[in-house]
Parts: sequence; C-alpha cells; structure tokens
Amino acid sequence: MAKNDNAHSIRLIDSIRRNIGNDVGDEFEERYPLSKSANIEKKYEWAKHVCDYLDEHLDTETIMTLRKECRCNEGKSIANKILKYLNKADSIEQFVKDFNANESFAFLEYISDNKILFCYPECYCACIKRVPGEVSRSWCYCTLGNAEGIFREVFKRDDIKVTLLESIKTGGDKCAIEVEW
Repeated sequence: MAKNDNAHSIRLIDSIRRNIGNDVGDEFEERYPLSKSANIEKKYEWAKHVCDYLDEHLDTETIMTLRKECRCNEGKSIANKILKYLNKADSIEQFVKDFNANESFAFLEYISDNKILFCYPECYCACIKRVPGEVSRSWCYCTLGNAEGIFREVFKRDDIKVTLLESIKTGGDKCAIEVEW
C-alpha cells in the first residue's frame, strides 16, 4: 500500500471514519493515499480525485460535514487578531471598518449586527493554491470549519452559522463566507 502520512489525508480519513464508518474510511485510505512528501502537483491532483469521489458518492450536507472537520487549524490566532478589533469597537459596523483599515490577510463586509462576510483575497490552501486551475466546491468546505472555529472563539457562541458564498479556486473573485450569529 502507498504511504498515507499527509496531514490533509489523515484529517479527511479520520472524518470519514467518524461520520460514515471505518469500512468506508479504510477503503478511501487505500484508494486515495497521499504522502507528506507529495509535491504541489500531486497534492492538487489528489484534491481533485478526492472531490470526484465525494461528489459522486455523497450528498452535499455530508460532504460539508466531512470537509469542515478537515480544517488545518483551530483558528485561535486569527480569532485573537479579530478580537482585538471587536473589543475596541462600539458596534459591529465599527469593528468591520477597523479590521479592514488594519488587516490585509482577510477583509470583512458588514451585513447586519449579527451577520458579516468573512473574505480572503487569495486562496490559502496548501494543497491547491499554487497550481492553476479550479476544483470542486466540495474541496473548499474545509474553510467553513475554519471560519466556524474562528467565530465561535470571537463571539463565544456555539450557534455560529457559516455559508460558503464563493471561493477563488471554484472561479470566484475571493473566498467569501457568510457568518451569522
């Protein structure tokens, strides 16, 4: 069996095992291995094959559940950065303005006092960002898990609702996640 020690692959297989079952996780692991030494082209091709599998075998809700668990980190450092602006602002609208005036890794758009857009101006995914071309929307659902974790920390609430509106690697101008609390 090919080596399967890449963190992206391990997170996805663990998520499949938790949410669908060990048999499916084992089959997936055997069929779609990814080594941590894989180059950027191999990672990109692996991501495309993974999406083909997910899109062919699972419904959108299940795909979102699996991919949300594949986030690369808990988002605490980003949450702390965001909190710096939220804690100083006297409104959500002011928070959005202050954040956008000082940060460039992401930007926010005010929608209402309990809804914002959280946007990335570029793709940050280590598996796909350096290879030209698009991927299935299924791949980008991991960013929902990332955004959910960030804003649960920011707003100290578990009832954060996140929706992927667009992503760069699916043809969008930005990665845009609607965040509601």
